[in-house]
Amino acid sequence: MTPPTSFILIFAACILACDIPTSPLSNNITEGFALQIQNASFPDIHNHFLNIWDWGGGDQHLFVSPAGNSTNELTLVDGVITLPWDPPRRAYEVKDNTTKMFMTERGDPRAIYDVVYGCNPDTDALQTELSFKSRGGIEIGGNIGVRPFNGMYDFRWTPAGNTAYDEDRPWTRVTLVVVHS
Repeated sequence: MTPPTSFILIFAACILACDIPTSPLSNNITEGFALQIQNASFPDIHNHFLNIWDWGGGDQHLFVSPAGNSTNELTLVDGVITLPWDPPRRAYEVKDNTTKMFMTERGDPRAIYDVVYGCNPDTDALQTELSFKSRGGIEIGGNIGVRPFNGMYDFRWTPAGNTAYDEDRPWTRVTLVVVHS
């Protein structure tokens, strides 16, 4: 007797799952890296990279490649994504309860991430990811995603359980993957 297809798929998924180590990772990454974004159900952005775009006034906004300029010079200092010359900041967007992520020299509250292990959705290989932890000293969790902006995609944070929605600029959750050159 042949097992049902659903059993075979569940069995295959169990075999393919990568092993996640239980040892915690440091929230400091001193070697320069790029951030690959993953969402296998959204091919327009899947496996693209976080790029920076000089937006004026010293701010550099975060966009999905090919928009902006690629960088592999990011570091993580106490959980904060940092360029050699300026740390990240975000601004609040009322319409869909998201917060824009960008790099600036200003001293506003920082986005703080935990470094965690995850499994690549295409290869099932173990990978290092950034998981949003807090805004400054307030641990609030939530998710990082992207949404359309003038034919490109910019990066946004949204709190867990956010039900606000902008049909003109739908937000899509992404995974941030640390990629060393």
